[in-house]
Amino acid sequence: MLYENWLQTASLNIKTAYCPPLKRDVTSDCLVIGGGIAGLHAAFRLANAGKEVILLEKTMCGGSSSGQSGGFLTPESEEDIKKLIKRYGRKRAGIIYNIPLSGVNMIVSTIKDYNFNCDLRKQDSLYLSIKPSHNDKIEEEAETRKEMNLPYELLDKNELEKIHPGGYILGLKYSGSYGMNSLSYVKEMKNLLLKKGVKIYESSEVNTIEGNTVKTHLGSVKADNIILCIDKMKKEIHQEVSKKYYHVQTFLSISEPLTNEEMNTLFPKQEVMCWDTKWNYTHYRPVVGNRILIGGSSVLTSYYSKYYHSPTIINRSINQLKKRFPIIKDAKFTHYWAGLIDVTKDLVPIVDYDNKNKSMQYVMGCAGLNWAAFCGDYAARRILDPKNTEDLTEFLGLNRKYFLPDFFQNIFGKKITFAISHIRELIR
Repeated sequence: MLYENWLQTASLNIKTAYCPPLKRDVTSDCLVIGGGIAGLHAAFRLANAGKEVILLEKTMCGGSSSGQSGGFLTPESEEDIKKLIKRYGRKRAGIIYNIPLSGVNMIVSTIKDYNFNCDLRKQDSLYLSIKPSHNDKIEEEAETRKEMNLPYELLDKNELEKIHPGGYILGLKYSGSYGMNSLSYVKEMKNLLLKKGVKIYESSEVNTIEGNTVKTHLGSVKADNIILCIDKMKKEIHQEVSKKYYHVQTFLSISEPLTNEEMNTLFPKQEVMCWDTKWNYTHYRPVVGNRILIGGSSVLTSYYSKYYHSPTIINRSINQLKKRFPIIKDAKFTHYWAGLIDVTKDLVPIVDYDNKNKSMQYVMGCAGLNWAAFCGDYAARRILDPKNTEDLTEFLGLNRKYFLPDFFQNIFGKKITFAISHIRELIR
């Protein structure tokens, strides 16, 4: 397999303008830092309100996590609804659930309103039990969705065989999810923002922030309002805030084009996006050209803070899929790539004001494209209409309480702190 982000190849038909680096000192109403999904949606909301907007991007728009994503748009968060209720209570869990749901609707409506070319596909989610001892997870989630009046179908083994015949034991299917090419979406958003008058400067990494002045190597921006939508924040930007994000590493791969017979065997009735019940779950879905995009991870590499380039992990997921579907046993998977996804200790993003400078906001730890879209938009709405924008600080606040306090991290470091926090969330 070739170590390369296949999404770049699939996005070559979408042309974007060259946006040179910032090379002078400028001013603006609003500055957005980061050209991923969160930053683009923040700039989109501000530009639509008539604000003068500058966007700075370290590399190119979509050059980090957003442009490497598998494009799974699901209303589910990183934790199932049952765990959210256990943590927050029923009413407050509903508020959290509506965040990724709103993000899905926001992205899909933008694609449809502006006729984006990004391989948008309506694909119901299918949560799959790989052995009888995992059935409780599926059944409990189905019961919770019933209590919350959320859509679902609980499918036994015979019913699953008609939809996705891979020998799974039990399945939970629900609607409201989509797939897309994330990098194509970013390119389309960039083109749209340029048409709306947003000034985009790529290859413009932020080095320091002093008050409301942001400095790059070649220039600076002074803005009335600043939204930082950057991942992997350096301590030079803000030493304390940079301690608030952590990494989960995942791997993606893409198959060669499959035959119609092969695709119809995997998905005989409809396209679905699939997750299994393993701790480090495998997920996959069909994409353009009769291909299968698959993702997976491992316990050890999940918490590794640097890119791990070996195909070992994703090959394991691919081989497991081929065992379930012998018809594709000889199919080649042509590309694979890794992604370091920023998350927080409790897997819920941060959107909050700087503790000392209330004209500056941070958007961090968005583990999902729809989370990022909502959070960027939310930060922009707080600038435009702070009194009438719902206050979500209880859930998204920078200084909210976690299971392990900051002093634990000061002693044991980020890796151990996050690993313990993440494992706790998975088993609670």
